[in-house]
Amino acid sequence: MPSTMTFPTIRNASLLLGTLLMTACGPSDGPDVEKAVSATEKENPQKSAPPESNPVAPTGFLAATGLAAKDERAEIILLLPDVRVPMQEFQRNGLSMLVSRQAGYQLTTNDAAGSSTQQIDQFRQAIAAKPAAIIISPIDPPAVAALIVEAQTHGIIVIGLDKRMLNEGCTSIVFSDQRRVGRMAADTIIEALKRKATEENRSEVTGRVVELRGVADSYATNEIAEGFSEGLRTQSGVILVHDAPADWSTENATQRTTEAFSLQKNFDAIFAHNDAMAVGAAKAAETAGQRENVFIVGSDGLSGQKRGLELVRLGEIDATVVQPALVDLALQIITKLRSDKTFKPQTSYEIQPVMVMPKNVEQSLRVGTYALPQL
Repeated sequence: MPSTMTFPTIRNASLLLGTLLMTACGPSDGPDVEKAVSATEKENPQKSAPPESNPVAPTGFLAATGLAAKDERAEIILLLPDVRVPMQEFQRNGLSMLVSRQAGYQLTTNDAAGSSTQQIDQFRQAIAAKPAAIIISPIDPPAVAALIVEAQTHGIIVIGLDKRMLNEGCTSIVFSDQRRVGRMAADTIIEALKRKATEENRSEVTGRVVELRGVADSYATNEIAEGFSEGLRTQSGVILVHDAPADWSTENATQRTTEAFSLQKNFDAIFAHNDAMAVGAAKAAETAGQRENVFIVGSDGLSGQKRGLELVRLGEIDATVVQPALVDLALQIITKLRSDKTFKPQTSYEIQPVMVMPKNVEQSLRVGTYALPQL
C-alpha cells in the first residue's frame, strides 16, 4: 500500500458539509434524552411537574421551627461505575434532567470511582434508603447479584444497564451491545477504504488502522475491541497496526497517537473508543501533518458543544457511533411500573447504536438518533 494514501474526497466533503450546516442551522445541544421527556410524560401525564408559583420557606427555617415536612417524593438511586467517563457523566446529567421533569420523583446518584467494592457498599446503602427504584451500571455483575435479590424482596425496582445482568434477577435490563459498536466502527472504516481504493483505481482494499481503547482491561473496552477486530477481519488487506489504551482522555489519546506516528510512520484510520479520545487523535494527526490522510471514528455521539455530533458536523472527526443513553428507557420502565399495575416489562430491552457521519449529522442533531422501544 502506498505510504501517502489520502482521503481527499471524503475529508474535503466532510469539512464542506460541516461548514454549510453550521452556516445554515447554527449549533444544537439538545441531547436525545430530552426527547425522552415527552415520551415519559405521555406515559404518566399526571406526573408532569407544574411550575411552582408559591414561595417556599427555606428548609433551615422550617427545620428550626419544627415545621419541616417529610419529602414524599419517590426516590430513584443511580449507581454508576465511574463518572469520569464522559458517557457516564452524560447518563447522570441526562437522568437528572428527566427526573426533574417528573413530579413526585427525586434522584440520588452514586459514583463508584471504578471500585467494585465501593459500588457494593453503595448498593447496600441504597437498599437501606428504601427507594422506589435502583438503576445500576455494574462493574462486576455477579458481585451485586445477591443485593439485587435483596432489593427486590424489599419491593425495590432494579433496572440493570448491562446485558451481563440478564441472569442476575433484575426487574428488567436495558442495554446496547458493545460488540456491535466496535463492528460498526470497523464497517465504516472499511467502507471509507473501499471508496479510497476506487478513487485510486485499485481492486484491492488495503489499510493500516490504529485503535485507541478506553482502559486496559474493562468489560466495555474489551467488547468494543472484539467487535472492532471481528469487523476488520472481514477485509484481509486491512490490518490493525497499533492498539493502545488512552483512559478515555483527550490528552492521553494525543500522546498515544503521537507515539503511533513515531512507531508506524503512517496509517489510514483511527478508531477511538470515545469521542474525547478521537479529538486527541485528531490533534496529534494535525500536528504530524497527517490529518487529511487519516479517517477518524469516535464513539458516544453525545450532543452539545465540542461533543461527538458537533465534532462530526464541524469536520473535526469523520464519524461517531452514537451510544444510547439507556437511562431514558430505564426511567420510563420505572414510572410505568409504578403507575400501571398491569404492566409487565420485558426481561430485557436492547437499544441499537447508530452511526453518524456528515451525511446524516444534521438530521441527527435536529430529530435525534436512536429509537426507544414502545413499552
